[in-house]
Amino acid sequence: MDLLTSFYRYLEGLEATTEPLRERAHRVRYEVYCMERGFEDPGAFPDGLERDAYDSRSVQALVQHRSSGYPAGVVRLVQPDPDDIDAPFPVELQCGPVLDRRVIDRFGVDRAHLAEVSRFAVARGFKRRPGESGTVAGVSGDLEYVSEQQIEDARRIFPHISLGLIAMLFVMSRRRGITHWYAVMEPSLSRLLTRFGINFTPIGPMVDYHGRRQPMIARPDQLLESIQHKRPDFRALIDSLTGDQSDVRAQGSRSAVG
Repeated sequence: MDLLTSFYRYLEGLEATTEPLRERAHRVRYEVYCMERGFEDPGAFPDGLERDAYDSRSVQALVQHRSSGYPAGVVRLVQPDPDDIDAPFPVELQCGPVLDRRVIDRFGVDRAHLAEVSRFAVARGFKRRPGESGTVAGVSGDLEYVSEQQIEDARRIFPHISLGLIAMLFVMSRRRGITHWYAVMEPSLSRLLTRFGINFTPIGPMVDYHGRRQPMIARPDQLLESIQHKRPDFRALIDSLTGDQSDVRAQGSRSAVG
C-alpha cells in the first residue's frame, strides 16, 4: 500500500482541541517522558498526566490507532507567549549560550509567528522494532518499513506514526500562521525526517537535554517544497490532513474499506 492509503487504513491525525483528547496527549507524555525514559519525575504527576509550564501557550496533536482509538503518538507546538512576545522558548532556555544567532537571524524570524516543536513521542506499545524502545520518537537506525504480515494489526506502525505527527505540525502551524519552527531533536528522528525531505538547519552543537539532541530551526513552507520534490507521497498525506477534520475522517473510512 502507498503511504496515504496505509496511514488512513490504520491511523488518524487529530488536533487535541477537546479535554478528552488533551488528556490522552498528556497521558502519552507521562508514559514516555516519565515512566519509559525517566526524563520527568512520575511522582510529580499523580494523575498520570505529564504537564509543564509551556502547556498554557501550546497546542497539541495526536496520531491514534483507528480501529481501537488508542493514542499512538503525540506532539505539541509551543507558541509565543501572548502576554510577552519576548518570553523565551524552551530551546532558548536550555541551549541559549550555544545558539548561533547569526543563523537564526538569516531565517528572518518573527517571534509572533515562531513556535517550537516539543514533546514529540510515540507511545511505548507501538515501538516494536529493535532499538525503537530507546528513543522518544520511536525510530531506530533501521528505517526500513516493516511488512504488514510481520506484525499484528493493532501495532502496524512503520514510520507512519512519526510521519503523521510531523504532518499534524503542518496542520497546526497553518491554522495559526506559524512561519518558523524551533526544535531540539534527537539524531534518529533527524535522520528519518531527512529521508522524507525534511531538513532542519542546526543552530548550535549537540547538547545533553533528555539525551543527545541538537537545536534546530526550519521554515515549514520551505520544508513543504523539499518534501514535494523528494517524497510526494508524504506531501499528499500532509495536504490531506490540512483539510477539514471531517473530510479527513471520511477519506480514512473510504481508504479502510478500499
